[in-house]
Amino acid sequence: MENNNIILRLNNINKRFGGTIALKDVSLEIAKAECHAIVGENGAGKTTLLNILNGAIIPDSGYFEFEGVRYDRLDPKSSILLGFNIIHQELALVETLSVMENIFLSNLGKGNSGFVKNKKQIFNDSRELLKSLGSDIDPSEIVENLSTSKKQIVEIAKALSSNPKLLIMDEPTAALTQAETEKLFEVINILKKRGISIIFVSHRLNEVMRISDRVSVLRDGYYIGTVVTKEVNVNDIIGMMVGRKIELYQRARTDQTDLNNGKDVVLEVSNFTKKPYFENINFVARKGEILTFSGLVGSGRTELFETLFGFTEPDSGNIKVFGKPFKINSPKQAMFLGIGLLPEDRKIKGIISTMSVRENASIAVLSKLFKSGIIRRKKENDIVNKYVELLRIKLASIEDPVTSLSGGNQQKVMLARLLSTEVKILIIDEPTQGIDVGAKSEIHKLLIDLASKGVAIIIISSDLPEVLSISERIIVMRSGSIVGELKASEATEQKIMELATIGLAG
Repeated sequence: MENNNIILRLNNINKRFGGTIALKDVSLEIAKAECHAIVGENGAGKTTLLNILNGAIIPDSGYFEFEGVRYDRLDPKSSILLGFNIIHQELALVETLSVMENIFLSNLGKGNSGFVKNKKQIFNDSRELLKSLGSDIDPSEIVENLSTSKKQIVEIAKALSSNPKLLIMDEPTAALTQAETEKLFEVINILKKRGISIIFVSHRLNEVMRISDRVSVLRDGYYIGTVVTKEVNVNDIIGMMVGRKIELYQRARTDQTDLNNGKDVVLEVSNFTKKPYFENINFVARKGEILTFSGLVGSGRTELFETLFGFTEPDSGNIKVFGKPFKINSPKQAMFLGIGLLPEDRKIKGIISTMSVRENASIAVLSKLFKSGIIRRKKENDIVNKYVELLRIKLASIEDPVTSLSGGNQQKVMLARLLSTEVKILIIDEPTQGIDVGAKSEIHKLLIDLASKGVAIIIISSDLPEVLSISERIIVMRSGSIVGELKASEATEQKIMELATIGLAG
C-alpha cells in the first residue's frame, strides 16, 4: 500500500504487565478511509493495543506515526485532539440524559456569542450529525428509552462530534440483532465515504469478512500479518489466529422420543409466568440433551432462566426437577438441586472482582475442600488448574486478580466455577459471546462431552450457526412466549428467524 495513503503506522510497540507479554514488537499500518479489522484469540493483545491508541496505556517501547508525525506516547485528551476516538463494547452513555446532551457532553464548544452552545444549537447540531448517519433519532429523546442499536448510533454521533479521523470500534455488534448489525454496517460505509478510517475489532469472523477491507492478526502478543480481506477466506484467518488446526464440533443427531412420556426428563417447567417478561412457558429438558432457546434480544429468554434459577420470583407456574416438584427461591437452592446458570451479564452477576482467578473458580466448591476446618489448598489448586487447562484460560498465575484477565478469559473462569460443581442441569446464556474461534470450538466440544455423560445442557444463544451446530432441539421465543419448537434435523437459520420475527402466524 502506498505510503501517502497511510494515516497511522505503529512501529515495534511493546508492552508487558509483570511476567505477561501483552505486545511484542507489533508493527502495522492503517490506511485512510478503510475499515481495518484486528482479530485474535482472547489474550492476543487486541485490548492492550486499543488502549495504547486511546492513550489509556503507555507502551514500554516503540512509537507510532499519525499523518506522518511521530508520537512516543499519548494521553486520552491528546489522542482525541489528534483525531482518535474509541467506541467501547460497553457503551459510555448517560442513560438519564437526552441524546443531544450525550453527544455534546464532553464537547460543548462555544456558540457565535462566545458562550457555551445553547439548547437550540445543540439540538440542531445533534440532528445534523444523526442525519449524516442516516438516522432520524430525536435529539431530545432520553437515552434509556432507545434500543441498543440506536444507543450505538448515538455513541458514534458522540464520537463524530469531535471530528475524528480514526474511529475504533471494539466488539460493536456483540449486543446487536442481525438487522441492527446491518444498520451498523451501513453507517460504517457512510463513514468511510467521508474519509474516516475504522479499526474494527471483533470475534465474529463472518462479519469481519463482510465489512473489512483488510485484516491484521495478533497472536499471543505478536503481530502475525495483514491480509486483504477479499483475497482470503475464514479458514485462512483462523489459521493465522490460532497457529493450530481448529476442529468444528457438531452434536450427533438423534431422533427425539415422545416428550410426553416423561422418560429421562430432568427438568419440567409448566405454565411459568412472570409478566411482562414471559407468560405461560411450558417445556422439558432431558438427560444428555442439548436444548437451545433462540430468539431476538428482548424475547424473554434471559428473564425466564434467571427466574427459574431463583434470582426473582415468578407470578405463577410449576417446576419439577428429576420428577419432583420444587419452588426454587434462590440460586443457592437451585445449585443444591444440581442446576447451574452462567448468566449473560458476567460482570454484574458473575465474577467477584476483588478475588483472584483461583478464588473465583473454586468458590462454589469450597465446602467440599475443607478438612478439619482448613482448606485443602493442593486439591483446590488441582481443580482450578484442571479447568484452566481444559478451557485454555490465558493467565500468568491462578493467583492473578480475575480483573487482570480479558473479558473472554473472565467468562471462562465463570464456566470453570460451574463445571467444578458437577452440575446435572447446566444453563448457559450466550456461552461463546466475546470468545474467540479457538475457545468457541473447545467450549462446544466440552458441552457435547458433558451431554454425552448425561448432563442436560440448556443454551440461550443468538448465534444461529452455534444453535444449528450443537443443538438437538431448538425452542424459539418471541415477545415472552414460545412460538415454536424445531428438531435440529429440520431447523434452518431461515426457519428460526421466521419464528423469531413473525411467530406462529407466519
